[in-house]
Amino acid sequence: MKNQILTILLILPILAFSQVENDSVQTTEPITEIVAVNETEKLDTIDYLTMKNPIRASLYSAILPGMGQIYNKKWWKAPLVWGILGTGAGFIIYYNNQYKEYRGYYLDKLYGYELENPTLNNMSVEQLANIQDDRKRTRDYAIALTALGYILNIVDATVDAHLYGIKKDPDLSFQPIMLQNLQTAELAMGFGVSYKF
Repeated sequence: MKNQILTILLILPILAFSQVENDSVQTTEPITEIVAVNETEKLDTIDYLTMKNPIRASLYSAILPGMGQIYNKKWWKAPLVWGILGTGAGFIIYYNNQYKEYRGYYLDKLYGYELENPTLNNMSVEQLANIQDDRKRTRDYAIALTALGYILNIVDATVDAHLYGIKKDPDLSFQPIMLQNLQTAELAMGFGVSYKF
């Protein structure tokens, strides 16, 4: 049965590409009308000379976070990525040390040893276990949020590389504008969204 399925899967593509269409009515007259494609519209929207490779940007960001943003010439995003991931790593290290410290206090209290800190020595085993669990939970949240920041770094580099060569559409814009109150003549800052059909 497996051999028959394998044979069908191998022969099917050969049969599909072996079909040749022959036109029984051939004309000798040259084709005089050519449909012109408006190439200027394509060239106005996409700049093919400056296209960036999304796979390369993804790999750069996966290997060294922030490098994909530098590859896409969005240098200002790289320090943001480094700050987010560095802060996350700092929280992970801090809460992991706290967890280990309170884990040691918990085990010492559980086995009946006296603790050096009188405040911790007055706590029960259950209270130390709750503090230990809280530090562990916070560390795990920090790990999850840092991993999310790492994944968003890769996604941002990929999307920027996809959209790198596309020029901005003037019919769709989001820009800051100055608004004036008609009654008091005061100016205020705002955002304007423009969409033209």
